[in-house]
Amino acid sequence: MRKEDPMLWAALSIQSMPRTCTIQVHSLNSHSYSFANQYHNDYVIQHNQYIVTFDADEDPGVDLGIDPTQVLEDVYFVIAYAFSNIAGTNMNQTRWYSEAKGEFSTFEVVNSQYVPGKTMTVAYGFDAQHPDIQTFEADGKPFDNIGNPRYAIGIMPGTSYLPTAEFTSSAYTGYTILHVDQSPQNRQNAVNQPVSILTNANIKNVWDRKFDGFATWWDWAASGVKERAEDVPGWPSDPGQRPGSMVFKSFGPYNLVMGDTVNIVFAVGSGGISREVAEEKGKEWLAWYRNEPGATFDDAAKNALVASGRDSLMKTLDKAAWAWENGLNVSNPLPSPDLIITEGANRISLSWTDLNARYPDVDHYRIWRKRGSFMHDTDEELEAIIRQRSDGKMWPDGERRKWEVVTTVPSSQNTYEDLDVVRGEPYYYGVTAVSTGANNTGLVPGPLESSPYTNRSQQPAFSFQPGEGSTSSIRIVPNPYVASAGDYNFSDETNKLLIVNLPPYATLRIFNAMGDLVKIINHTNGSADEAWDQVTDYNQLAASGVYILHVSDARDADQNSLPDAISKFVIVR
Repeated sequence: MRKEDPMLWAALSIQSMPRTCTIQVHSLNSHSYSFANQYHNDYVIQHNQYIVTFDADEDPGVDLGIDPTQVLEDVYFVIAYAFSNIAGTNMNQTRWYSEAKGEFSTFEVVNSQYVPGKTMTVAYGFDAQHPDIQTFEADGKPFDNIGNPRYAIGIMPGTSYLPTAEFTSSAYTGYTILHVDQSPQNRQNAVNQPVSILTNANIKNVWDRKFDGFATWWDWAASGVKERAEDVPGWPSDPGQRPGSMVFKSFGPYNLVMGDTVNIVFAVGSGGISREVAEEKGKEWLAWYRNEPGATFDDAAKNALVASGRDSLMKTLDKAAWAWENGLNVSNPLPSPDLIITEGANRISLSWTDLNARYPDVDHYRIWRKRGSFMHDTDEELEAIIRQRSDGKMWPDGERRKWEVVTTVPSSQNTYEDLDVVRGEPYYYGVTAVSTGANNTGLVPGPLESSPYTNRSQQPAFSFQPGEGSTSSIRIVPNPYVASAGDYNFSDETNKLLIVNLPPYATLRIFNAMGDLVKIINHTNGSADEAWDQVTDYNQLAASGVYILHVSDARDADQNSLPDAISKFVIVR
C-alpha cells in the first residue's frame, strides 16, 4: 500500500434500534489494536463491547420513566464507514464533496486464505471515474482519470502537472467483521452476520435515519437485504449524481436486558500499489497519453494496475482475520533505538542505543534520511517540481525529496557520520533495527524491521563550515536576494539569506539604508554560517532596499578578538 499517504476517513456510527422503545447503550470497553510488524501495519482491529444501561444522560442510575426490568427484543446494531480515497490532488480546487464524485463502494464475500473455513464479508471503497475531468493537459485527448494522474497543487486541470503524473488515488480502503457475539449469553462468533448491507448509501436519506423503501431504519436493519449500489433501483447512471461512498452493516437481532453486553470486532485496512510503482507507471502512462513512440501503457493498463488494489486489500484484511483468530499473537519487531543527532562541521553525526545487550537477534541497522522538509510533498516542494518540469527533473539536482534508506550498518555499530550533506540545507533522520528473523514465528517469516516512524527527527539538522579565523571574507548569499527568483535563490526556503565565512563567535547587527537597526543575531554556534529569514526584531518582513551587516565582538576558536567588519546586501521584492 502507499504507506505515506493512505486516505481513510472513518465515520463510525453505532446505533441501537428496538422496535418499541428507546434504548441506552454505552461503550463499556473499546480497544484498538495495531502492529509495528511491517507485514501487519496496514490495518487496525477495533474491539467494541456495548452494555445496556438505560442511561442516556450518563448520570448515575437509570433514566426517569424507564423500566429497568424490561426486555428489549429484536435489537440491531449498525456500523457505517465512509470511504474517501482521493489523495489530496486538488483535482478541481473544491472541497471533498465534489472530489468525492468519483468514489465508489461495494462489498464481496470472500474465503479466507489464512484462516481455514472462514468467510469474510468485505465492504470497500475506491476512487473511480470523476465525471468532471475529461483531459489531462490542455488540448490533450480524452482519458479515464481512474487513479488520478497527479496535477499540481493549486493548478487547475489542463494547465500544469507533475512530471511523473503519478497515480495518487490508487488506494482501496475497506473493513470486515471479525467477530459478533451470537447473544449476550453466547460469545461464540455468529457466522450469519452481518444481517443487512447497504453501499453508497448517500443516495438514500441516511442522515435523517431513513432508508428509501423502508418505514424506519430498524426495518432496513432487520430486512436481510444486502444491496450493492449498482443493483439498487434508481441508482443514477450519471457519476455526478452519486458523490461519496458509504457502507452500512447491521448486526442482530438481540434480546437485551439491563447489564447485557454485546461484542463486535472489526478490522479497517487499506491496500494498493506502492508509491514507487505509482510514479514509475505514471511516467509510462504519460508517455502513452502524449503519443510518444513505443509507449503502450494506456488507460486500460492503468486501470488494471489500480484495480489490483482490491487484491491487496483482501490480503490485508485476511491478515487481520488471522491475527484475531490467533489471539493477536503477531510477532513484534525490535524496538526503535533512541537516536541523537548532532550538527557538525561539513557533517551530521548520528548515535543511537546499542540494542545488542538486550536483543541478541539484531542483524543490522538502517539509516533513513529526508532532505528539505520532514513531510513529503509540501507545497514548496511541489512548486519546485513544477518549476523544474521543463527539463524533466524533479529538482535542480535531479533528486526527488523522499524519506529513503541511505545506508545500512552492522549490528556492532551504533554511530554514523553523514558526510554527503549540502551546507545550509535541512536534513531529517531515523534509524531502524532489523532482526535476523529467528524469533519471527508469525504468518510471514523472515527479518522484521522496527518502525521507521518512531524515532524520526522532526527538527532539521544542518551541517556547517567551521568558523573562520578572520573577518575579512564575510559574504551574504544570495546578494542581491530577488524574491521572484524562487528556487534560483540559495535555498528552497522562502526568504532565507545565508551569512557565510563568519568567525566562530560574533554579534551580527543588520541596519537599513536609513541607519535603523532592524535585527540583532548572536552568532554562538562556532560555525562559519548564520541564516536570517528576513524577519526583523519587530516581526516585520524586511522590505526592498539596501542593508548593512555590521559584525562586532568577533572571536576566533581560541577566543582571540577579531576586528569588526561591514558588508552590504540588497533585497528586491
